[in-house]
Amino acid sequence: MPELSIVLVHANAPPVPGGTNVVLARLFGAMRETRLAVYTDLAWRRRVRRGGALLLDGRYGYFLRLGAVAQRLGRLRGLADVLDVGIALIAGLRVAAGARRLGPPDLFVAPLDAGFSTIATALAARLTRRPYLIMVFDLWEENAYSPIARRIARRVERRILCGAASVVAFSDRVSDHYERKHGLPCELIDTPIAAADSPTGTPASDERPLEILVGGAIYWAQEDAVRRLLRVARGFPDVTVTIVGDESDLRARGFHADAYEARLDGSEFQARLQRAGAVFVGLSLESPYPEVVNTATPARLPEAMASGRPLLVHAPAESHAAIYARGHDFAEVVDRPDDHALESGIRALLERPDRAERRTRTALRLVRERHDIAVVAPAYEAILRRAAESGA
Repeated sequence: MPELSIVLVHANAPPVPGGTNVVLARLFGAMRETRLAVYTDLAWRRRVRRGGALLLDGRYGYFLRLGAVAQRLGRLRGLADVLDVGIALIAGLRVAAGARRLGPPDLFVAPLDAGFSTIATALAARLTRRPYLIMVFDLWEENAYSPIARRIARRVERRILCGAASVVAFSDRVSDHYERKHGLPCELIDTPIAAADSPTGTPASDERPLEILVGGAIYWAQEDAVRRLLRVARGFPDVTVTIVGDESDLRARGFHADAYEARLDGSEFQARLQRAGAVFVGLSLESPYPEVVNTATPARLPEAMASGRPLLVHAPAESHAAIYARGHDFAEVVDRPDDHALESGIRALLERPDRAERRTRTALRLVRERHDIAVVAPAYEAILRRAAESGA
């Protein structure tokens, strides 16, 4: 099979931590017939030089971006978003020039982020007359961005997405959304789990006290679900909640758990999940951005499924996470923003270990069949090659 030359344009590319980059590192790390170049924010150059578990095997180049500065501008954030469009166009020129020097790639790839990487990629692809592919980890126009940023998305999202050789998503909720909105179905792959993290968990057991583990970032897309868990769990004398994250930051934001642990990556995090009594996957049930929550595919979900521990999914009934878990019956699902409903869910974990064990076996089977990187990577590579061939 001929080598595939790809340019990834991502303002916050690996090795910067985050769920998107965990997935990108797994996908590109599993592809052997690929030559990769990465363009990212100049602010991350030192981090790239330090390396890390998420560092991609490719040549890195950089562009200038307002980046973190814009986050501190408060009321001027809208102005920063306007300026970022101009800077994104300059970044697109930079990427196109770099691509020409190295030889035009077979394909440009970018995540659908706040728009910076997407705009830069579309321009670079047009200037070099090469196809581009967009990966949808989160929605654009409907996201928690400034009103000006969403207005910009409203003006250019359709043109950029419909101009792509392919749009890749991780759930049919995303594909349905863009088919309704733009008449644009997506190509689907499942969220991958690394081979080193593949299912090795032990079946559930009737454990008392029960430790419920919360892992991954906690921001507006998870916040009210985690707060409800902490509030309800206090009513169970034999239930504790542990959060993996920055204790000082979490306490300052009012997340008062029974225990806190430092963040872990890769196999270390997977091993920690396997020692939990149960694993919590929560998405906001009262978010002002429900479309983002309902289409989200948490990178931690297949890791939780692979743990072999009972899962408690607290997410909106219309969300991909709740629909997937309920449809395959691999988790206790609580899909209402109701303390009593969540209390019943926790009680079910305590009182029905037989059902929990059956569900964990189902989750492990699904991970092997659908989420293992050995299954997902070839499907992703096939999509990349079809997209590249569209520009041949």
